Amino acid sequence: MPPFDPYNERRRARRLQMGCKARIKSLHTGETHYGECVDLSVDGLSLRSSYVPQYGERLSIIVLAPAIGGLPGKQLEAEVEVRRCNEIQRGLIYEIGARIIERKS
Repeated sequence: MPPFDPYNERRRARRLQMGCKARIKSLHTGETHYGECVDLSVDGLSLRSSYVPQYGERLSIIVLAPAIGGLPGKQLEAEVEVRRCNEIQRGLIYEIGARIIERKS
């Protein structure tokens, strides 16, 4: 991994690589989708899913943290706002970048 370069890095906070299961619920349509939380920072996160949200759409998300040392991980529940959606695998997988509006857990 290359060293952190503040000149080229536009995000304000460092990101933690996650790779955890996530539940994504659209607050607009009520539909529930599943995916993976790719990374997490203090004010945002990236998710990968087959779901394609609209820019500015609000989502309710639950990220399931992995167990550590036999103890269950604490889940993150939050309301987020979609800031970007990029196609990763044509017609199958999309990466959703979202800003955290409210943490619920």
